[in-house]
Amino acid sequence: MLVKYQPVSGGSWTLLFDESAGDANEKFSPSFHDQVQIVSGYGAPNSIKVPLANTQGQLPLKWSSNYASADAALTSIKTLRTTFKGVAVNLEVIQGAITTFFNNATLASSSHDLRGKECMHALTFNTDDIS
Repeated sequence: MLVKYQPVSGGSWTLLFDESAGDANEKFSPSFHDQVQIVSGYGAPNSIKVPLANTQGQLPLKWSSNYASADAALTSIKTLRTTFKGVAVNLEVIQGAITTFFNNATLASSSHDLRGKECMHALTFNTDDIS
């Protein structure tokens, strides 16, 4: 699996992680919650549920990377935090011949487990939908 990102405002695609380059994909589990509007009918005993086109998505990503030094591993945490803090991005996920996009993604949470030169990164993005 290969994951890249691009600021929604434009710019080039940047690699987030790549399994073929040695990064270990630990978790990729997108979830979606479709919005429903509940409408009470006049005098009706039951309400009507109207499906809306709005979708709330959540994309947890978790991967492990080995760095050249413990200092570089620690720096990666700061780099990821400053890269995604307050910035909307488009995420591109490539698995084999399939390319999937998660547009308008914003960082919801991040955690990192640092062990010497290895760091396990866990980022969760809120996103619109999959395309």
